[in-house]
Amino acid sequence: MVLFNHRYLKVFVCSRIVDMRGGFESLGRIVSAEMGGDLLDGHVFLFFGRNRRRAKALLFDGTGLVLIHKRLETGRFMRPDEFENSGSITMAELGLILDGTSFKLPLATRQFFLAEK
Repeated sequence: MVLFNHRYLKVFVCSRIVDMRGGFESLGRIVSAEMGGDLLDGHVFLFFGRNRRRAKALLFDGTGLVLIHKRLETGRFMRPDEFENSGSITMAELGLILDGTSFKLPLATRQFFLAEK
């Protein structure tokens, strides 16, 4: 079994917080009922927990469903509403997310200068 070996896979992000106690069946229901996806297409479906320290990825690898559960020891995952592409991200962005990295550009900051005397 090789995970994420297809560069054309799409990654869909659930736009709401999900109960992380859920498994294959409950996350599969969210995929079909709320996200409008089909698990057997082989795409990755990403879910976040309430405190954003846990994430789950659900996908079909050709032989069965795979559920990946990641818990960050420090920091938090990005909020689902921070994704700009209406719930779809790239595989590279998924890698950054699972590493606990935010891929959003930082907001512009104000610059202050010391006044001359």
